[in-house]
Amino acid sequence: MGRWDNDDRYRYYGGGRGTRRDYRRIAKFVIVGGFVVLGAFMLTFFVSRAGLHVAIHERSEAVGTVRIVTVQITNNSFETIRNVTVQFGDTGTMQQLGDMGPFAGALVSPDSDDDVDFDKVIVTANDGAINVVKYRNGLN
Repeated sequence: MGRWDNDDRYRYYGGGRGTRRDYRRIAKFVIVGGFVVLGAFMLTFFVSRAGLHVAIHERSEAVGTVRIVTVQITNNSFETIRNVTVQFGDTGTMQQLGDMGPFAGALVSPDSDDDVDFDKVIVTANDGAINVVKYRNGLN
């Protein structure tokens, strides 16, 4: 009985799926799997933050001195948001920002020192169709 009499000739020349691993196939599977996981993560990350996003940033230079309050407004969508207005508190003056393009952002500070002690920021866009209220104490 010679070496050609049994069915091991495919494994002998590397054609079979014996104990030898196919590293190309494993690498391809790992790369494709990595892209699938990355795509799922990015979709969940960006879908949860889509639309008009408002963040309040507050900073003090030193104890009892200048206090800086800035509101960051971002448009995380593919559509342009029109007629964006910002109001600090219920009695604050309304500031017109105009139109915000896709994935645009703006930093807004209160106009007067009286508006610095606000409890919430009201952002209105698209003639009242979009209304976002962000509370200063972080409840919303």
